Amino acid sequence: MIFPYISGNKNILCPISTTRKVLGEFMFILAPINHANDMKHLAQSGADEFYIGFYETSWASNNERFYDLNRMSDFAEDANRYSLPELIEPIEEAHRLGKKIYVTLNAPYYNPNQLRMLQEYIRKLKEFKVDGVIVSNLRVADICRQEGISAVASTMCGVYNTQILSTYAMSGVKRVIVPRDVRIEDVKRMKESFPEIEFEVFMMRNGCKFSDANCLGFHCYPHGALCRTLKFSKKQIGGTNLTFDLAQQLFFNDMMFKELYEHDACGMCAIYDFTEMNIHALKIVGRAAEQEHIAKSITMVKANIAIAEQSSSRKEYLENMVFPSDPKTCFMGLSCYYPEIRFGAKHKLSD
Repeated sequence: MIFPYISGNKNILCPISTTRKVLGEFMFILAPINHANDMKHLAQSGADEFYIGFYETSWASNNERFYDLNRMSDFAEDANRYSLPELIEPIEEAHRLGKKIYVTLNAPYYNPNQLRMLQEYIRKLKEFKVDGVIVSNLRVADICRQEGISAVASTMCGVYNTQILSTYAMSGVKRVIVPRDVRIEDVKRMKESFPEIEFEVFMMRNGCKFSDANCLGFHCYPHGALCRTLKFSKKQIGGTNLTFDLAQQLFFNDMMFKELYEHDACGMCAIYDFTEMNIHALKIVGRAAEQEHIAKSITMVKANIAIAEQSSSRKEYLENMVFPSDPKTCFMGLSCYYPEIRFGAKHKLSD
């Protein structure tokens, strides 16, 4: 099948295949969802799996706002349209489309009383036949195991190496989301050490300069999340020895983190490497984003998977891949999830 992707004024025709060229398995595209009505469109764009959050009035009435139910609770309906009982609608719609769907319970911290509440929620999710729960720590993973539901270790779990991965694997976790700042070589090392684990890697949108697992901030305006403080606070460049070159570097550094990396983060240069590693899923971020933007990201990733499958080397793939609509940020290295692919390991953001 020939699939058209429009980039600028140029039509790029890419043959679309869903089979991986190495082992003949699937490399899935995981997409955020906040409305069941959008699922068919995103599935037609190429999404293979979905993830969703929810709100629950019992949680809100028993806990102060300092305690999130999931990592994006303070975005309210923009990221959590459905209550727990209402989740049956998007779960059934995903299954009707032949897709899997996961629910996020990945707040930074849950106290003992909240863990008891979570267990009741997870039991209900099991009744709804959800495909898995995205968790933030071993305790929630243990609850999932007790209730007979699959747990996915989120970036909050901080799976940075084989030792941490081993701990989660022993707890019954079969799928992990690799943190944004892990190098390609380390992803490969973990995958080779645990081939039975499904690996999910970041691919498009919503980069973050911080490590989720080591971030003590909440995504809440009144609570002073560090990322939001840096983004929205007034900035002033000054100093007695400030040169033009230094002022320019400071300006572009701020622009890179605040605008380009956060909103336009992209990992598509790494798709060929991920096909070679037998990575299970490529994650599109943005539960609060407009679905048309999500669909566009899915379309680009789908096209590049097809190109990677037909390429015999990373070099060939990079020469033929589809770039975002404004590729100049790519060649400046300002929006890369995996800059080491094109620019070398020393340019990794975590350094």
